[in-house]
Amino acid sequence: MTESTPSSTAATTRSLVESYLTAVNTHDWERLAQVFHPDVVVQHGMSISTTGRDKAIRLLTAVVAQFAEHEDRPTRFIVDGNVAAVEITFVGTRPDGVEVTFEAADVIDTDGTHITKVASWYDTAAVLPLVKGEQPA
Repeated sequence: MTESTPSSTAATTRSLVESYLTAVNTHDWERLAQVFHPDVVVQHGMSISTTGRDKAIRLLTAVVAQFAEHEDRPTRFIVDGNVAAVEITFVGTRPDGVEVTFEAADVIDTDGTHITKVASWYDTAAVLPLVKGEQPA
């Protein structure tokens, strides 16, 4: 049996997070299914949350479908054991060609082999109108 060290645990966590980001950016839903725990919890902003691998993938598919192009660009990783915090610059293009850019942060929990929770945080009051093509309040 191989014992996990703090640095190897952090490296595994970072690898899982990088696989998650790549899968979402490339729409590789099969890869995402391999990374997600069967009972994964995905919280998107403060208003949308779902539990379960299939539901989580459907949610993320719907989120990215709002954009003709999109990319989550990680700008900073903080990893402590089985938890990672990732600062992200989201860059996307709506179907009407308007570019949408905003900052977000994901807090991601793992069990050492799968992602068990993703909590995505961003300023919904500013971002949702941009996504919908409306003026912010």
